[in-house]
Amino acid sequence: MSGATRARVVASGRRVLISFAAGLAMGALYWIWDLRAPAPALLGLTGLLGIGLGERAATALGTRIALHRTPPPPSRADAPETAPGCTCVQPSTPR
Repeated sequence: MSGATRARVVASGRRVLISFAAGLAMGALYWIWDLRAPAPALLGLTGLLGIGLGERAATALGTRIALHRTPPPPSRADAPETAPGCTCVQPSTPR
């Protein structure tokens, strides 16, 4: 597993743990104050599923649109300094 992949997995795990801890804390408050949940469990879970799927779909769509709009990077083979037989003089940088 590469370093970037591992970092994403760790960050994702942290978000899951924070969300779980927040849910436990709210559940404890509801229990302490003897409150009923504002929505039936199935309805609440269905809403959470919709929120999660919508967020993922929006992110995927945004990424796809951004990739579609971005022109491809120029090929290194077309660069004058790498063309075969090139005798180009590169401008010097002032010091």
